[in-house]
Amino acid sequence: MVRLQFFHQLFFMVLLALISTVLPASPIASIDRSVIALDDTLTLTIRINGTGVVNGPDLTALEPQFHVLSNRQSSQHTIRNGRSESWTEWAINLMPKRKGQLTIPAMMINGERTQLITINVQPNVPVSASNIQPLFLESEVDKDSVYVQQQIIYTLRIFQSMQLENMNITEPEFDLARVEKLGQNTFQRRIQNTPYRVYELRYAIFPQQSGRLTIPELVFTANETVSRRSAFSLPGQGRPLRKMSRQHQITVKNPPSKFNGDTWLPAKSLKLQENWSADPDQLRVGGSITRSISIQAEGLLGTQLPPLTIFVNGDAKTYPDQGSNETELSEQGANGKRIDSAAIIPTREGDLQLPEIKLQWWDTDSNRIQQAVIPARTLKVQAALSNQSGNSTPLAIDHSGSPSASGPATEDSSTPAYWQWLALLFAAGWIITALIWWRKTDNKNTPLSTAISNEPELSEKKTFKALSQHCRDNDAIEMRHALINWAQYFWPNQPIHSLQDIRKYCGDSTVNNALLQLDSFLYASDSDSVTRNNYNGESLLTLVKALRSNRQSSAGEKKPLKPLYQQ
Repeated sequence: MVRLQFFHQLFFMVLLALISTVLPASPIASIDRSVIALDDTLTLTIRINGTGVVNGPDLTALEPQFHVLSNRQSSQHTIRNGRSESWTEWAINLMPKRKGQLTIPAMMINGERTQLITINVQPNVPVSASNIQPLFLESEVDKDSVYVQQQIIYTLRIFQSMQLENMNITEPEFDLARVEKLGQNTFQRRIQNTPYRVYELRYAIFPQQSGRLTIPELVFTANETVSRRSAFSLPGQGRPLRKMSRQHQITVKNPPSKFNGDTWLPAKSLKLQENWSADPDQLRVGGSITRSISIQAEGLLGTQLPPLTIFVNGDAKTYPDQGSNETELSEQGANGKRIDSAAIIPTREGDLQLPEIKLQWWDTDSNRIQQAVIPARTLKVQAALSNQSGNSTPLAIDHSGSPSASGPATEDSSTPAYWQWLALLFAAGWIITALIWWRKTDNKNTPLSTAISNEPELSEKKTFKALSQHCRDNDAIEMRHALINWAQYFWPNQPIHSLQDIRKYCGDSTVNNALLQLDSFLYASDSDSVTRNNYNGESLLTLVKALRSNRQSSAGEKKPLKPLYQQ
């Protein structure tokens, strides 16, 4: 068994290495900042998947608008958690030749082009003669008047033309505002023919109360680097330096009186998106499908976004999942996202009405109310599939579908057909190699067939453990799904896809009655007395344990082996 696992891992590592060198790699271009000053430097990074001999990008297209200061190439290969990844990068240091909107053009590399990138080059900020020092700080905010909970971008820059060590900077702290650090960049800026190294820190600040918000002075401390007089001199401690940024006052306003939404959402943009775990036009009675609604907002945190209720008008059961939220931070600010999902199980053939979902928000750019809408729609629910006995029964509930799909799976027409043939060739070679190796090891002391035969037993034990947990949690929906998964390993030679199939092969009237009760419970109407939380999963677990024990006892009479499962 160990040799087989090692052979599998070795084969797939070699296969991944071959694919990483053969498959065409699409290059990705990115920049460290999208808004710079005229005398700033900018780092353009181009990454391509895979390593090997690859011609670098042609940089001649950059020369009309940029000075190319340097170009460094690096390659890396990592294996993490069994996953192999390799890439090659070029870090290109640029300086703009003029102000305004400049475009980094698409560049050809390895037969494919990068995407266009636009940057905003602003005029140099005039610096007074008193500030032209070897070390100074500057800070700015993108707006000095905001609504409560609206995002403020605060930027601090540390300029140095001298060597420093032991550098430290305090962080902005507030009692009535939330702060998220967006990132830190390092670049060069030339001021009156003096090159400065610049450390730029950006923060997103969300005031939680109207009134006056004070962004305090941040304190920067460092020591001037002292060079040794000789190789035998001890390192000295340079003179301490201390600089402070200036203070900023922000006016925080209450939400406008004309906003009448349920949740105050001041954002630069906000949209709703709908996704399905399967094709909603193929829905049948008793079938389960998961509908997911996501909110994506620019300028808000994920925790600021409200939960959405997913329901239907018609004969269907809905089982909502716990919502999730996340926040993506970039130099432009915060981008919040929330996803709410619910399983929908139609109980009658015909039309199923999905009502309109509407969310009101405040556009901070245009300073007016906006609405994000998912229109109402009608689903046509088809009759349930008939089983072998001719009766129409509900399908097995399956919540394993990914909510990322928005419809039926379709083949990517952009994938070349020869890659499919290449994959088939690899698969055929692997099957032939495995058969040859199996025949060579068939007469060993530990037969390969014995090792393989243990895998269904381990899977049966694993699925039964999951079923036990759902029964103890009294989670009827997950209990049904776990029952079907376990039964597929308990009766590996039978086609089991529903509770009806389990009753067919069980042969125990007590267990069959319990499964019928579970079916009735899941498809009970809202007016019935049963609810999702009062189903007795422990009684069903006791019956399934007895069924497994009878199987083990029968096997023990035929062959005096040690029991595989102990409960």
